[in-house]
Amino acid sequence: MHMGARKMQRRALLASLCLPAPALAQASPLKVLGTGAVAASVRDIVTSFTNRTGRVVDIQTANAGVVARRLLEGEAADLVLNSAAQIAALAAAGLVEAASVRELGRMLIGVAVRAGAARPDIGTEAALRLAILAAPIIAHSDPAAGATAGTHAARLIERLGLAEAMRGRVLVFPGGGAAVGAVAEGRAALAISQISEIIAVPGAVLVGPLPDTAQLVTPYQGAIATRAVDAEGAGALLAALTGPEGQARFRAAGFAVG
Repeated sequence: MHMGARKMQRRALLASLCLPAPALAQASPLKVLGTGAVAASVRDIVTSFTNRTGRVVDIQTANAGVVARRLLEGEAADLVLNSAAQIAALAAAGLVEAASVRELGRMLIGVAVRAGAARPDIGTEAALRLAILAAPIIAHSDPAAGATAGTHAARLIERLGLAEAMRGRVLVFPGGGAAVGAVAEGRAALAISQISEIIAVPGAVLVGPLPDTAQLVTPYQGAIATRAVDAEGAGALLAALTGPEGQARFRAAGFAVG
């Protein structure tokens, strides 16, 4: 290598080492680890957040149980978005700052069918039972991986006395979005998932929420991770998600907010 080029490389290296810690932290994307239920809303808000602040955000999503497990296994993140139950467990484990916890909104579970398909009656538990029984194949997220809606769907099928009848007729996916996608693609006739995940999938339509007696209301929260590299950035993004623009976007995705 030419002597002048080596000198330039050394100067660049020394300059980077002399940067203050906050500048180094801001050079890396702000890492957000969240669930599929909040993903679409968060991505919309992140676009305006990045345009306004210049901070690049890396959003990684999984179901609620997997998000928690990744943190428990040592993965680092700046901001965590998960169900209230999982956030409480993570706070108890010292993985998120309890004082930073803020509610994003509360979500219901609904039923999806393919766009253009007949919409079954799901207004009562009895009607929902018949709708599930009439579907050749249904889809939901994976209870074994800790998915919130999938766990509820599996328990509901059991409670409705349909476990045996539906054996071999249930497609299970890592996340709710993929389960709803199976309906959009015609691989399943019906999906049970968080309403926000249903709304976000083109080609699928929301039939409606589960009836009250079969419903699960899930509060979703954000919290700054205790191992955050950029806690300041995480706090700024959480403020944006829980501010007027963020709450309007969550409301549009089917969350109850405020």
